[in-house]
Amino acid sequence: MAEVPIVLKDLPVDVRGFICLGSDYEPIIVINSRLPREQQLLTYDHELLHLRRGEMYNENYHEYGGV
Repeated sequence: MAEVPIVLKDLPVDVRGFICLGSDYEPIIVINSRLPREQQLLTYDHELLHLRRGEMYNENYHEYGGV
């Protein structure tokens, strides 16, 4: 899998990160910039796993509660 772009953004404290599609319809991982660096890396790995599993393309998949 190709490297997925990351965007660091101030998010609510209960949101660690998520995946969205960019203007070119390629996935982008958005990570809460308020998290410590170690948690940002764990969140990136977590979101990347969702991509590998194809979950972001499954309209019935929803995750709540974070990592």
